[in-house]
Amino acid sequence: MSRRKILLSVLYTFALVLILWYPVGKIMRFECPAVPPVELKFKATVYDPYDPMRGRYVQLRVMPDEIKTSDKKSRFKWRESGYAVIKKTPQGFAEILRLEKDLSQVKKGEIAVKVKRIWYFSAWKKRPAGYGFIWPFDRFYLNELKAPELEAELRNRKNPVVLKVNIYPSGDFSVAGLDKR
Repeated sequence: MSRRKILLSVLYTFALVLILWYPVGKIMRFECPAVPPVELKFKATVYDPYDPMRGRYVQLRVMPDEIKTSDKKSRFKWRESGYAVIKKTPQGFAEILRLEKDLSQVKKGEIAVKVKRIWYFSAWKKRPAGYGFIWPFDRFYLNELKAPELEAELRNRKNPVVLKVNIYPSGDFSVAGLDKR
């Protein structure tokens, strides 16, 4: 083999290792975590949008999706991302403590999840000022045939469903399931 072919083979192998590093590392962080995740429950309402490009899934409105504040004006830019610092209640549900701009502002041992599209709403009449946001786990993908069934079952339901989410110390998360209780 010539030097050129050897160099190309080494570079190709190095590039292949780099390409595979991210997905394998991500899978290992979820399957073999150094610290076990915290399972939290969220109340959610469900509807089933039809999108031929993304497949069948149910869209979730995960609650609580807003937090009251005493701020007179927003600390965040319009639709900026931030971190929701949450704690686990005795029943296992998530309770929002505060919103932070950076992960560095979250104290050690606190559970934080990156949220998107934060907006501020000012106090009006009896409603206090606060922030609204969207959780990153707002979709639940399932079998093509089961999504319409699930939506039909939940359409006239008065109570929200319970979404179970595993939250890792790094801020990553995985949806554990959807409970219809």
